[in-house]
Amino acid sequence: MLPGHGFIGDLYGPVRGRNRRVSSNEQPNWNDGNMDMTWLQPGDVLELPLLEGPGIIRHIWMTSHAGGVGELDTLSLRMYWDGSETPSVAVPLGMFFAVGQGTPAVVESWPVQVSPTGSLTCYWPMPFHRSARITVTNDNPNRGAGLYWQVDWEQTPDLAEDAMLFHAGYRQAYPAPSGSDYVVADLTGTGRYVGTVLAVTLAQDGWFGEGDDFFFVDGEKVPSLQGTGTEDYFNDAWGFRPRTGIWFGQPRWEGGSAGDAGVCYRWHIPDPITFTRSLRVCLEHKGNLPRSEDGFYVERPDFLSSVAYWYQHGTNGAEGTRLPGWPERGVPWIEVPLLEAFQAIRTAGNIRPAITLEGMFGGRPMLLWPNNEPDAAMTIPFAVPETRRYALRLRAQSGPDCGSFHVEIDGSPVAADLNLRSPEPEERNVALAALVLEAGMHMLSFAARDCPVGALRVERLRLLSLPPEASRPIRGRNEAHFIRLGVGRAVYAHRLAYGVLPNTLDELVEKGIMDPRYLDDENGIRLKAWREDDRFVVEAPEWTHGWKGLDARR
Repeated sequence: MLPGHGFIGDLYGPVRGRNRRVSSNEQPNWNDGNMDMTWLQPGDVLELPLLEGPGIIRHIWMTSHAGGVGELDTLSLRMYWDGSETPSVAVPLGMFFAVGQGTPAVVESWPVQVSPTGSLTCYWPMPFHRSARITVTNDNPNRGAGLYWQVDWEQTPDLAEDAMLFHAGYRQAYPAPSGSDYVVADLTGTGRYVGTVLAVTLAQDGWFGEGDDFFFVDGEKVPSLQGTGTEDYFNDAWGFRPRTGIWFGQPRWEGGSAGDAGVCYRWHIPDPITFTRSLRVCLEHKGNLPRSEDGFYVERPDFLSSVAYWYQHGTNGAEGTRLPGWPERGVPWIEVPLLEAFQAIRTAGNIRPAITLEGMFGGRPMLLWPNNEPDAAMTIPFAVPETRRYALRLRAQSGPDCGSFHVEIDGSPVAADLNLRSPEPEERNVALAALVLEAGMHMLSFAARDCPVGALRVERLRLLSLPPEASRPIRGRNEAHFIRLGVGRAVYAHRLAYGVLPNTLDELVEKGIMDPRYLDDENGIRLKAWREDDRFVVEAPEWTHGWKGLDARR
């Protein structure tokens, strides 16, 4: 139901229900205390007070120290309706609020809002006939977390008997399954599908999101709803970038290198998808290699995780219980706290490293190198558990006193100019490289640059073991399109600059207009080219294309 037709119009209607709230307000000092949180030690389960219906949950607000250390998803949220023993909602906390991978990011949508510091707000209406039971579990075996929470609900005597119940179910795959689509939801019953959150961590360089979305309604063999691409489903185009809106958005999007991550959401509130018997929601996990000419629309092995949101008659416990524990449900980064090597760090220069406590309430111990010498260097040993190809990331902090550094691993450059100077302190997830590392000890080195000279604050090195890369040895019409595009735009530029068509492809390369890659077709076979009146013609073994007119890019 659209805003304005469901609750704004009800503001002047007759009063039917009674507002209620349960919260973490400190007791018994409810009006003279500020420790308004529940502390969850590893393994602890918070059981909120039972809500006795009939009623409708109207608003949920939460925040946790776990957000300050990027671990929102170590907390799991479950909701049980009407005495059911299996949850209708079973999700990682951050994913439920559309900020997967555990780190807060801005969400400004209608049913869900998140602040930069991790205030988590939800306005999904959640009716129940007899009771509502809500739990939050700290699945992190290593760290406790404080949770602040409020649940506002309306106790109502006239809830319709056929009111559908709210559901949210989580799924994940790494690597994404070879030979089949990624399944977001597989539902049975009667209901309405109302939203999708998708998080992705790239397992290789390139763009992940060429795969179509498919909705198989009521047992269809051929889906009646067929999309045109992953970013199209999330109402974007030509890739992703951070943005957020009332019905769809991408709270986080890092880029196109192995290890980069992002999260996107779409709420089907204006356009719910109805089903009477079943609904299966799938996404193709297909995308491109870094150069589309080398592989376009290939099946990629990225880490995918998702939450599906829907309303249906009764409960669907089979979907709601599919929640792996922690760390199994997280992206399998190997976390290497650099302070573990504190006593083995070596420096060239007069400035020794120190320990600093950063972040919310100093909850992030970091290695501080307060360097002020342009020729200084620092080397940190770290261990790799097994020989694999890894994506490497550096968790660091930028700030007004920070400097610029040349970063190496075992003497090989991985970041030639890492500039951490910024007007305000900011957490940085720095992409280093994707490379093969042998099992055993390695060296991470920072050499100070002279512009600007300053401090270094680093928390941890992160390593993600990568599966075999997707490729397409024999390329076809998809890649040929980008070969033609590369030639066409060079022909266009030549005609703009010189007023005439080129005579050969080599001429375009010699003049610095065209990359030599486009001398060959998609499979590396040399192209033939010639002028034919006012057309420039290129011939490959499998195709021939001629450009006519001034703009020859297509």
